[in-house]
Amino acid sequence: MPRILRDPLFHFAIVGLALFFLFSALGQAESDADSNEIRVDRETVLTFIQYRTRSFDRNMAEQRLNALGEEELNRLVDEYLREEVLYREGLGLGLDADDYVIRRRLIQKVEFLAEGFASAAVDLTDEDLQAHFDANKQDYFVAPSITFTHVYFDKAKHGDAALTLAADALERLNGEQVPFSGAPGQGDRFPFHVNYVERTYDFVASHFGPDMTANLFALAADDGVWQGVFKSPYGAHLVMVTSVSLGKDAVFEDVKARVTEDARRVRLEADKEAAIAQIAAEYDIEIDLSAGATE
Repeated sequence: MPRILRDPLFHFAIVGLALFFLFSALGQAESDADSNEIRVDRETVLTFIQYRTRSFDRNMAEQRLNALGEEELNRLVDEYLREEVLYREGLGLGLDADDYVIRRRLIQKVEFLAEGFASAAVDLTDEDLQAHFDANKQDYFVAPSITFTHVYFDKAKHGDAALTLAADALERLNGEQVPFSGAPGQGDRFPFHVNYVERTYDFVASHFGPDMTANLFALAADDGVWQGVFKSPYGAHLVMVTSVSLGKDAVFEDVKARVTEDARRVRLEADKEAAIAQIAAEYDIEIDLSAGATE
């Protein structure tokens, strides 16, 4: 692909030009709105379909229109006429004047249109994605995680004896070589889960409290060995830890899909703001915030 097609400035120009023609068309529509005549042609329906689908893709609209049966087409035209009539009545009654909700709605609509045109122009290369990943590595950091199972002894049920019960059970579990899969059915019923597979620090802390979580992440993984006793706000626990990851930088290929989505969103936002800036540049803007200034 030619380099110019990947240049963000080229995208800004395309978006700005598209908006110029769009606003010209809308200006014509405003003039039409003053008339009692409503003309519906193929172009009108194509535009209506693109608004309805929120996708400004003419080819897609053409395909949808061509696929409609007579009954579906008539229903679509009726829906367009209903909206057009109500829209013109609203304008005729002056309901759009000094209405902040309508003002915000129009702003959102133009922003949406700018975003839609910008979206069609975005084409990210592998170099673009790699650059975004390198500049935002902290966003893709693989959080610490742990895999373990546990046997729980309820403090509300046993009181201080929960710790003694856990200590006795520790010796039995290791003596009988109870495996990871043998945890269910041991001890009491925990309010959350028995097994925790690749769970993050924050997730574990939300179930066991910060103190026990810190102790768990400090353990060495030792499949087949029960460790404890650990105390949580709910009681006493014995755990078998099979893996502990302390966190690491992500590998680009592992998170490429996410990077693509993020980079595209960032590029879209930049292109949209650039297009809006181009539009604003066409206005003569005067700012006077002094107390005596008049409108």
